[in-house]
Parts: sequence; structure tokens; C-alpha cells
Amino acid sequence: MLVKEQCILGIEGSGFSVSVGLMERGVPRGNLFLNTGTPGSESLLSAIDQLLRMLDVRKESLDGVCVTLGPGSFTSLRICLSTAEALGLGLNIPVYGVDSLILIAASVPFHASTIRVIQNAYKGEFYTAAYDTSKGHAIAVSDLSLVKPAAFFEQLQKGDLILGSGVSKLIDLKYDLKGKGVVWNQDFQRIVSGIGVIEHFLDSEIRAPSAIPLEPIYIRLSEAELNYDKQFGKG
Repeated sequence: MLVKEQCILGIEGSGFSVSVGLMERGVPRGNLFLNTGTPGSESLLSAIDQLLRMLDVRKESLDGVCVTLGPGSFTSLRICLSTAEALGLGLNIPVYGVDSLILIAASVPFHASTIRVIQNAYKGEFYTAAYDTSKGHAIAVSDLSLVKPAAFFEQLQKGDLILGSGVSKLIDLKYDLKGKGVVWNQDFQRIVSGIGVIEHFLDSEIRAPSAIPLEPIYIRLSEAELNYDKQFGKG
């Protein structure tokens, strides 16, 4: 059975807002955005409850939860992933995680050349990965990695399309993108939503619940992780 035949909740918390959406049998039913800064667990659960009440759907009717793994801030991702995991464990339903870069690439249904998504990781680095959408859906052609702006600029090829929050940083750093023959897009529509997270999995087979805890992709390490590394070294 496919995900698109199920009732699925989507949670996206890797950007500047948090979004929750619901799809039932492949049809978007509703989507809510929280633009209140870093969400608390109570506000996220309240938004999920509000969405389900509006749509007259009981939590027990959910067949799965889809959630973004980042890259994003420590607090936002921790809350979103722990909420998704709690729903998965409590309802005994699968939880599916995916990074937000492939979802941003998928917002362009077709591009003849490579799509490169860059998210500002701060500390002078980008998270980046390359995708092929020439067949109508996003296929990763490189692993998600951290790179310096100069290294990213060097690997650009004529015709590449650049998406993501790192575009504005490249422009601020005065890199000659036009001279490279690349194009870029900063449309608001490139922001991922709860519905967009679910759409990535629509043609996937329903499977057993994912291993929990899910592995988040943080823009920067938490203070706890930094202090641990200072005391004990990297694990």
C-alpha cells in the first residue's frame, strides 16, 4: 500500500516558520503555518490539534507522520522531531524523515540542468546537495555536505539552477553568478510546507515505523554538544 492511499500528517520545522499539514488519500486537506519564532512543544501540539479539529480528523485515524530533518535550528528541529516521534510511538504508526533540500529542489518540477540547493549553515559554510529533476521529480545526484562558498562557486556549471537561503549570501559575497552562466531563484514558494513534506513520500510503500530517534541535521551544534566535544572530544 502506498502513502498516498493513507491519512498522513506532515510537520516542517527547518525554516523560519513551522508548518503542519494533512493529506488524505493523496489530497491536501489543510495546512497551518506558525510564524511566532521558535515554537514551543505546546504551540506545535496546539496547531496539530487545531488542524485535526478543523478537518474533523481524529489522531487515531492517522496512518503516518512525515517530518523534515533539517538543516535547521537546534530548538525548532528538536521540538518538531520529538513531537513526530511521540505521535509515531503513541499511535504505533510510521514516521518518515527527509532533509528539506530535496523538497526545495522538488518545487521545480523540471529543469534540464542540475539543481543545486544551498542553505546557509553559518560559520562561513553552506549545506548543499545537487539534484536532477529532468524526469519530473527530484533525484539526488550528490550527498548532502558542508562546503565553503568558494568551493561551491567553483563547482558550478553553466545552466545550473541555484535554490535556497544561501543564494542571498552568495550575492552578498559578490560572487559573479552571471559570469558562471547559472540561474537562481529566491521565490517565497520555495519555502517547504507540511504538505510539501508529505508529497515527497506519496509514491512510497507504507513500511514499519522508522528507527527512533530520528537523526536531525542542525545548522549549528547545540551548546550542549559543543561543551561535550570540548570535554570529551568528538564521538
